[in-house]
Amino acid sequence: MILDGSYSMNDHQSAIEQTFQWLTENILTQNSADLYLTTAAPAQPKRFDNLQDVANWQDAIFYGTLQPSEMLQQFQQLRGDTNYDAVLLVTDSGSYELSTDSQVSLSMPAPLWLVHLNELQFAYDDATIQAIQVSGGGISTDVEEVMQRLGTQPTKGNRTSLLNVVDGYAWYLTQVADPSIASPDGFEALAARQWVTHLSEYVKPDQMGELDTIHAVTKEYGIVSPYSSMIVLVNDQQREALKQAEQSDDRFNREIEDQQGLPQATSISAVPEPAEWLLLLVGLFMLWFIYQRQRSSESDRLIEPEL
Repeated sequence: MILDGSYSMNDHQSAIEQTFQWLTENILTQNSADLYLTTAAPAQPKRFDNLQDVANWQDAIFYGTLQPSEMLQQFQQLRGDTNYDAVLLVTDSGSYELSTDSQVSLSMPAPLWLVHLNELQFAYDDATIQAIQVSGGGISTDVEEVMQRLGTQPTKGNRTSLLNVVDGYAWYLTQVADPSIASPDGFEALAARQWVTHLSEYVKPDQMGELDTIHAVTKEYGIVSPYSSMIVLVNDQQREALKQAEQSDDRFNREIEDQQGLPQATSISAVPEPAEWLLLLVGLFMLWFIYQRQRSSESDRLIEPEL
């Protein structure tokens, strides 16, 4: 268990207490857990071994701002060679706007789950996203849901594997005798998303055939994945440039794009609109009026009254 030490967590102390209380009553009776208290500098993070007392989290001092990648780095520094079945980071919605992209590898020893109290985070930096995906973890707003998904059996029999557990539904991948059997309308996109998410955890960057298959499925069903995105094309030149990019050898490893094939920016005249002219004139008039008042006041002060 990793606890976010940011100042914003002061608003969630009741939710923190409920989370640890549920773990104590339902998980720690037959399992053990360690607690990592993260903190902003200059204070140092702490580790509590064999967590069995809910009161330990109350030793945390919430101040400053921490990003998930920073908290995971503190966890890595204190973990040593300890192995875990799962890593849960208890945090809130965070402040992604203040984060910077981390270049540090966040290799996790077990599935990483981010438990956001009350509200999900808007976005994550690349290092955190990769740590979640590579470890086979995920995100949630409820620790009970996380433990349910961790404890779900990985198979329903021969030639069947678990894909995901979402909103109380378990998704399994099963080979069928007749692949042409029609699925219910609207089901394909939901199933495709689960399949793509599952397959993305195992496919390597150099497995071009598998990556092309994922990309084809995401395009067909309009899914955003680690290997696809939504691009708006406005002219034939851009469409042709995208077609050529999709055929290149580095099509799944294009972090830095050049400007070839993109429309050139055109110069825009800075001539104000009529309404802007009116505002400028009003502003100039007000400045002139204030200037005249100041001159008049100075003149009155210079003239001595006659006796």
